[in-house]
Amino acid sequence: MTGGGADGSRRSATGWREDGPFAGGGLGVMRVALAVVVGYLIMAMLVMSTMFLAVQAMDIDAIFEPGLWKATPRWNAIVVMISLLSAVAGGAVCERIARNRMGIRLLAIVFVVASIGSLVTVLRAGPDPAAEPRPTAQALTEAATAEGQSPKLYAMVQAGKHAREPGWLKVANPTCGFAGAVLGALLARRQRPLA
Repeated sequence: MTGGGADGSRRSATGWREDGPFAGGGLGVMRVALAVVVGYLIMAMLVMSTMFLAVQAMDIDAIFEPGLWKATPRWNAIVVMISLLSAVAGGAVCERIARNRMGIRLLAIVFVVASIGSLVTVLRAGPDPAAEPRPTAQALTEAATAEGQSPKLYAMVQAGKHAREPGWLKVANPTCGFAGAVLGALLARRQRPLA
């Protein structure tokens, strides 16, 4: 019978060897799973918090084109950069926790699946619908004051109701997540001290 004995057992379970991706058995698997979850959560929190700060720092007319609930090219570029840089941080955290390449491989698969899913959705949906008309910044401020709300918060609530993310951005965000996560993992791997 082949593969018998201690040496045979080690050869037949290469994934569990001491230098394998799941070194440590069940604890190794849990560490890799934790790395993927924490890396993804770091990305999501960074995207949300940075987007919030960017919205607070910019005027409504800098985010949306005049008279339309359509994002400006400048804002779309900011969104892409936020996605990419947040993914770099998440990928680095994933690599540090997993301490092997399996963590970032699994995280990359998540983004590949998300990218394909977004692409299929966009292709099925067809061309982007025409942008809805947008009130002026002054009109939004007056409406917010009448309702006793913060003008910036009111404008963002209205944007959530009327603005639509362009199709290319729906695909670009998970694609940037993939590229940024891999880059972050590579940077973290280069900084890892040699054993």
